Amino acid sequence: ATLQNPLAVGQYVNNCSHEKAANVCYQEFDVPGHFPVELKQYLPNIVYSHDIESHLRCVVLVTLRDIKQGEELFSNYYTVVS
Repeated sequence: ATLQNPLAVGQYVNNCSHEKAANVCYQEFDVPGHFPVELKQYLPNIVYSHDIESHLRCVVLVTLRDIKQGEELFSNYYTVVS
């Protein structure tokens, strides 16, 4: 009912079809070193320490158009934009 992780919306995305066009796509993203510390807890598979600076690449969702509240999300599972 409520999001535990505001950045984890990937589980709500379905595969597009001929009837339902994609309205989001996947984009590779290099997390910058200045990424806010308070948001690092939401990043998956991150080993975090104040003493270690490590490179992290994520795949994020990008909207292809304005998305209305409650609208179903569709993407092409086989396409990653880089």
